[in-house]
Amino acid sequence: MTVPGTRGTTSISDRAFMKIAEEVAREDDQVAGRPHASGSLSGSVAAVRFDLTVRYPAPVRGIAAHIREHVRERVRELTGVSVENVDIDVVELVPAQRPAPRTREEDRP
Repeated sequence: MTVPGTRGTTSISDRAFMKIAEEVAREDDQVAGRPHASGSLSGSVAAVRFDLTVRYPAPVRGIAAHIREHVRERVRELTGVSVENVDIDVVELVPAQRPAPRTREEDRP
């Protein structure tokens, strides 16, 4: 018989946790492609390392700081795990997406 008011626990695999962290990092528009996350998960505490591709000419330091804070907050919200350390390696810079050039038909009133 279960005692009312007691709660069970939820376990999450390291692989699933890293996939969640990758998706959270992708929520930033300045991140291009798919981030790669690795790290360690021990109970309710984690450390994550990302390899990211960033859109140039975005300020890399500012993007990294924003992603660190976002990952800490959002991953804790989604999983209950506290991300104590977030390391970011920017492995590639790609040009920011530019709007498509206007056609002559679009220029006409």
